[in-house]
Formats: sequence, C-alpha cells, structure tokens
Amino acid sequence: MSIGWIIFIIGTLGWHIGMYGMFKKAGIEGWKALVPFYNTWCMVEKMELKKYWFFLQFIPVAGQFITIWICIKFVEHFGRFGFWHHAAAVFFPLFYFPYLGYSKSERYAGIAVVKNYKKSGAREWIDAAAFAIVAATLIRTFVLKLIPFQHLRWKKRCWSMISCL
Repeated sequence: MSIGWIIFIIGTLGWHIGMYGMFKKAGIEGWKALVPFYNTWCMVEKMELKKYWFFLQFIPVAGQFITIWICIKFVEHFGRFGFWHHAAAVFFPLFYFPYLGYSKSERYAGIAVVKNYKKSGAREWIDAAAFAIVAATLIRTFVLKLIPFQHLRWKKRCWSMISCL
C-alpha cells in the first residue's frame, strides 16, 4: 500500500469522524454521516437548501466543488463565517471537522444565524475574485483544452484558442 492511499484513508476517516460529531450536534443521527452521498443529502435538508444542490454534486469535476461548498455552508451553520474557518474546512477537514464535532465550546447555531450574517464589501469582492479564478481555471483546463482548434487553419503552432492570442 502506498503512502498516498494511507493519507487518503486517514483523511477520509477524519472527515467522517468529524461529520459524525457535527451531525449529532446538529440534531441528525450520527450514523447518517458515515453513508456517502446520504450525508450531503442530510446536510442539504437540515440547511434547507434547494434540493438540486444535492444532485449537482454528481456533475464530473464541478461536483467536487459543490460538495465542498455544501460542507462550507454546513460549517457556517455552526456560526463560523470567517475566511480561515472556510479555509480550514476546505484544506484541513481531517482536523477541523472533528474539532467542530467534538469541542465543547462549539455548538450548532442553526439557520437563523446564517440568515442574520452579512458579509463585508471587501469579503464579497474577495469571494467573487476567488470564484472567478477557479471558474476560469476549470474552463481553461476542461473546456478549451478539449476542443481541437487545428481545423481552423491557423498557424501550425496554434493548438488552442488561448495559445494563439
């Protein structure tokens, strides 16, 4: 077994153990956190998001980002809105989710807290810029690179629209 698999298994276990505790604090049965995809369905229902968010996570590539977004929204229902809380949820769920799930100082705040929260103007711009960078990268990687542009009779060194501009 390679070190990559070991890290993946430890990360997955940490994520699910943390979600187990977070689910219990949110008033959802803990075992539901251990069932893939059903756990995100439970989060979508608890947060009262539109049901199509659950189904959008099955779109290749984009679905991974939607699942991450659902987890960030769930963290917000614990009253954690800061940039570093969101970064911890994305990059370190192995440690952050168990902290939220089992720390005595953390509690599930609910929908009312999320509805009353207002982002600052600077935070709105930062979030929009981050989204634009991620979206542009995905489009460039998965759309423009997959379309063959050689048949457009450009110079032979042009392999995509972007490299010819």
